[in-house]
Amino acid sequence: MVTTGTAKRRRTATPEQLAAAEDRRAGLRRMAAEIAALSDAERAAIVARLGRCVTVEGHALSVRNACLVWMQRPDASVVAGFRQWLAAGRSVRKGEHGIGIWAPTGGRDGDEGDEGPRFVFVTVFDVAQTEAVAS
Repeated sequence: MVTTGTAKRRRTATPEQLAAAEDRRAGLRRMAAEIAALSDAERAAIVARLGRCVTVEGHALSVRNACLVWMQRPDASVVAGFRQWLAAGRSVRKGEHGIGIWAPTGGRDGDEGDEGPRFVFVTVFDVAQTEAVAS
């Protein structure tokens, strides 16, 4: 197989960037563990008190994801991923830090296997972290 050299090269992260990324991941793991330790009633009470956070498409977040959003950005109301905001005619402002939540992902070839659905940690941004794209 011959490569054409058009593949993009990724920059190598500095040791400081790697350490900062690991600190963020550890913090998110701690928050996720704290939320998991709450009872269903405690999580529901937090969401009821704060109101439900929705996606840019209008879907309500799960109780756990709403708690994750609340712990990272208590004033969040409408969240979406970077590309979702672009599709909605908004762009994320430079330097904004994302909010980590769990998103379901299908198995290979639509087969989820015996384990059920899988989830990955994704980054979303609140509408307050975006600005309208100039036409």
